[in-house]
Amino acid sequence: MRVRFLKWGLLSLSLAILVLAGDVLAAEVNWGFGGFVGLNVPYRQMSDRYSTAKKYGGSLNYVMGQTATLEIEYHHSQFNNGKLATKPFVWAVNKKTYTSPKANSEMTWKGLGLNAMVFPGEKNKTRGYKPKEYRFYVLVGGGFYRYRSTLSGMIYPAQTKGIVDPVTKAQEIDPNVVMDPQVDQRYTLAANVGLGLEGFLTDNVSIDVRGRYNLVIGQLRPMLFYKVNEAWPIMMFDVGVGLKFYFLK
Repeated sequence: MRVRFLKWGLLSLSLAILVLAGDVLAAEVNWGFGGFVGLNVPYRQMSDRYSTAKKYGGSLNYVMGQTATLEIEYHHSQFNNGKLATKPFVWAVNKKTYTSPKANSEMTWKGLGLNAMVFPGEKNKTRGYKPKEYRFYVLVGGGFYRYRSTLSGMIYPAQTKGIVDPVTKAQEIDPNVVMDPQVDQRYTLAANVGLGLEGFLTDNVSIDVRGRYNLVIGQLRPMLFYKVNEAWPIMMFDVGVGLKFYFLK
């Protein structure tokens, strides 16, 4: 059922994007394009695993009028040096704390979505497309994400026998006994909501600053030995700045 839902959802979004892109390329509407850079900030359980990561992407914009603009967005983000790779644990045999020196944790995100930028207020929506004018907007969107989280080289904490230290003669955990690599990956749905400010440098060039809350229907498995709970759903904030170019009739 989930796979069928995702297939039909992806087909619907793809058709909407193709129709919008076709109109834009045919120059039948006011349109624009742009690129952006920003930061992806993990929230809730996601923040137990990763710190802030860079995010970048591009957009194709369909200007519907003074009130709203539709935006097709593609983005990419990668979290490196995940916190789990340095997470300590207590070995039950000798009650000592250890870390996994050969561990590696990273996560890659790719997304394709459709956003609606709505410009509220009578005065606010009449601004724009003139030098030094600015307008704020509310953004609501959704789309499809693909994520892949990998974790490898983690020492197996449930060892019942370790190795004997040749100097102290004490029993230590064997650092060469590691867990199998763990991979969490999925194509899934996501939604976002946020606020932004667009300021115009010229009639058709603007700087876009925005912040969003993102909710992804996905999960990352728990790591109970390391006292890390399951992450579901996956939540993040992102902030970014972009440059846009408009082509108006």
